[in-house]
Amino acid sequence: MRILKPGDPCPCCGQPIKEGLTREKILLLSYIAEGKTMLGVAGMFKEDLHETTDN
Repeated sequence: MRILKPGDPCPCCGQPIKEGLTREKILLLSYIAEGKTMLGVAGMFKEDLHETTDN
């Protein structure tokens, strides 16, 4: 998992993450970003599965 840093885009709103956030908040945003990535990957496999079963 990649830990986000100030200046990285927020996974919730896309704005740059501000300086001064606590470690807990940065980790929470990092977990959210990781979850969104995993959901995107799972969605790709789901789309592939539908394409192969529709034929």
